[in-house]
Amino acid sequence: MTLFPWSSSVVYLADPIPTPVEAAAGAQAVNRSSVAALCFLVWDICITMQDEVQLMWFKPLSLTKILYFYVRYVPMLVQASLLVVGTELSPQFNFTFHDCFIWQVFQGVASVTIIAAVDFILILRVYALYHARPNFRIVVGILFIVELVCMVVGLVLALPGVRYDDICAVTGVPSSLLVYAFGSILFQIFLFGLTAYQFFVAVRSGWGNVPLIELLMRDGTWAFGLLFAVVVAESCLYALSNHAYAGVLFGWLLTTFSFVGYHVLLNLQRLPRGNSNSQATTSRTRSGLQFSTLPWSDPESDFVGSLELSPLSSTVVTSSSSRTPHLHMA
Repeated sequence: MTLFPWSSSVVYLADPIPTPVEAAAGAQAVNRSSVAALCFLVWDICITMQDEVQLMWFKPLSLTKILYFYVRYVPMLVQASLLVVGTELSPQFNFTFHDCFIWQVFQGVASVTIIAAVDFILILRVYALYHARPNFRIVVGILFIVELVCMVVGLVLALPGVRYDDICAVTGVPSSLLVYAFGSILFQIFLFGLTAYQFFVAVRSGWGNVPLIELLMRDGTWAFGLLFAVVVAESCLYALSNHAYAGVLFGWLLTTFSFVGYHVLLNLQRLPRGNSNSQATTSRTRSGLQFSTLPWSDPESDFVGSLELSPLSSTVVTSSSSRTPHLHMA
């Protein structure tokens, strides 16, 4: 059955169709891996719930807060919903080929929005490091759009040609889906390169031991490592002769992006505390970064101070009623 005219000439990475035994083994592996990824994400959400309550619940509504809750909970809901597709539960729903295609579209759109949200969080951190230079923001914004276009184009070209069995388990993946993966991989390398470069600039300027700089570099490093590894590994699965295993790491892809996104934001709220009786102090580096120590005190909280990073051209405004530390990214 062909939904799109170009799907009849699709080139597959592994053309042989898996046997029923191979397809069943692959579907079982995908299902177990997806359950494991979901369980890990739920477990991590549970053990960090106290941090979320202290650091995020009482913050004013903002783009950062919206992004936090989106990348923390939407991937979990998406993974839970996908457990009924290509698993032991699927025969009860009598999915048609069109139903399988709709599920794949949902899965693709959900993954694009989650990856885009996490990348936007990482972009905000890089903007702060480069103090929001107008030309820099334009370049990064254009490359971000290029990444999104690559992922969308990869999905549009690949989804009509995905093959399924009678329970919607994937048995064939077109080679055009690699466009989706390459866009994300290249953008992650680009963001990590920007973070590493600015860190070395800060070290030469004598600010390498500033807690905020150390935090941004540390989180940038492990975040890049995790995201790069899971995207590359998921892409490599498409080269297997049995494409029934192609989705083994998809659940872990969503879990990893979710884990990276909300941990990066939580870690920014755990910056070193200062003396609540001191006055705010501001220092500048030769590279153009401005660091402001923002003292505040909350007798009901263990968090009593923070650092704020902002452009030299913008004004740092601190409210005495602020309850949580934050990173200001103008």
